[in-house]
Amino acid sequence: MKVYALTDIGRVRPINEDSYYLPQGDEQFCAVADGMGGHNAGEVASQLAVRTFAERMRESHCDAFSIRRAVRQANEAVFTEACRDSGKYGMGTTFTGLCVREGTAYIAHVGDSRAYRLRNGALERLTTDHSLVEEMVRSGLITPEEARVHPKRNYITRALGTGWALEIDLYPQVIRPGDVYLLCTDGLSSQLEEKEMLRLLQQEGDWSERLKMLVDAALQAGGTDNITAMAVVFEEAAE
Repeated sequence: MKVYALTDIGRVRPINEDSYYLPQGDEQFCAVADGMGGHNAGEVASQLAVRTFAERMRESHCDAFSIRRAVRQANEAVFTEACRDSGKYGMGTTFTGLCVREGTAYIAHVGDSRAYRLRNGALERLTTDHSLVEEMVRSGLITPEEARVHPKRNYITRALGTGWALEIDLYPQVIRPGDVYLLCTDGLSSQLEEKEMLRLLQQEGDWSERLKMLVDAALQAGGTDNITAMAVVFEEAAE
């Protein structure tokens, strides 16, 4: 398991409220988060979430129970801080984390930062956005194309840090050699269609170069939000 990541402030936002965590040493987990909240609180929320997640994962096994617990504890840390400091009240963050154990990748997901899998030349979206427009698409009220430009496309219905209770979606995936998992914030997925993401992911070059192609393309498409992309690459037989 090799992990690469790149983030960019974009062309509109005054600060970068995205955060990510790369594995250290032999760690088998990683995460991306997209903060929300005024007065730089979104930046605080996403950083605190990924930091708490990493601390808790180091103390446990990389399995379904552990990743759920680590995300819940990250939620509690962000919500506690929001309650403690009135200037941060209402802050929160999306969160998508991945951990690996015995040939299975466990993806924990809250919000609209996404996880995709590149396998055998096809890019498959694994997560379901917790957003207003996603609910409208599933209800048949709008098309996926309309959702991309809808004025309420940034309204998320579930976030980490906005309350004590938290529902976490979990997506266990059996790993195959050659699989690549792409974790990204909506600053990437809202700017690029999946066919364009696939085309760029299949370009020659190392994974750092391919992530730069993705981020550059999102910037050229408008760069209206912070952009973060992470590639989790399984080149050899799954551990």
